[in-house]
Amino acid sequence: MDTSSSDVARLLRIFAVRALVLAFIAGITGGTTLAMVLALVGLGLLLAPVETARRHGVSR
Repeated sequence: MDTSSSDVARLLRIFAVRALVLAFIAGITGGTTLAMVLALVGLGLLLAPVETARRHGVSR
């Protein structure tokens, strides 16, 4: 894995953790729909393949 792939993976993890934390806070405060949406976004970012995200910005 080259440096650009690791940078993309690191950014995806950071955004995923932020979305999951916001989902937790929204769930505590009563925003169940918002919490579910943020949780799905966070999980999607955690499970997103790095090569797919990287392919849009880098030509091979």
